[in-house]
Amino acid sequence: MRLWPCLAVSASLLAPPAVQAEQTQSQGAGGRITTGARLNFELGIDRMIFLRVGAGGSHAGTDNGGGPSASATLSGVDFTLTPWHVPGAAPTYGAPEAVALPVEVRGNVGQIQLSAQTSGPLANGPHQIPMSRIGLSSDSASLPAPPIPDSGIGSSVNVSPGGSGTSAAPALLTYRAANWTFRYTPAASPVAGVYTGRITFSAATP
Repeated sequence: MRLWPCLAVSASLLAPPAVQAEQTQSQGAGGRITTGARLNFELGIDRMIFLRVGAGGSHAGTDNGGGPSASATLSGVDFTLTPWHVPGAAPTYGAPEAVALPVEVRGNVGQIQLSAQTSGPLANGPHQIPMSRIGLSSDSASLPAPPIPDSGIGSSVNVSPGGSGTSAAPALLTYRAANWTFRYTPAASPVAGVYTGRITFSAATP
């Protein structure tokens, strides 16, 4: 059984800086003459959200606002079930070993919310297992894991603003990291085979 966690990033950008100046002229036959030109400045600061689930580099950041390039690698969560067979009865399955992935969220937008969207049930041809069989938990209350819905978009959870290196503006800046643990609760006697599905995690402002 394989799940592919994806990530989505929501951010809005301000218009690029604009500089405007006026022109004036002064002239005369003698003595001191002066003129002046006023210059208007505009500084735009981009709003940014960074989300990493599984593979990818940490957002190191630079003075010019650059960060890591988008990762084309999708992390996978694999579960393998071994049946326990009792003669005369349908096979049963024990819970497989849990899988943990690193997660990181950064931003300068204040409150950030996380949600999960699924492609539908885990599928093996015509056979299906509800996505709600996948449990997800976090080892940090500041970066909670969103609930996984059976289909569509699930309810969102709030990431706590602040964190390491955000003391300059803790209500606006966010840097949180955690490990999310995926667990599978076996369904009753599923048909043998490989079941696949996908979860897309999104980070957005409220």
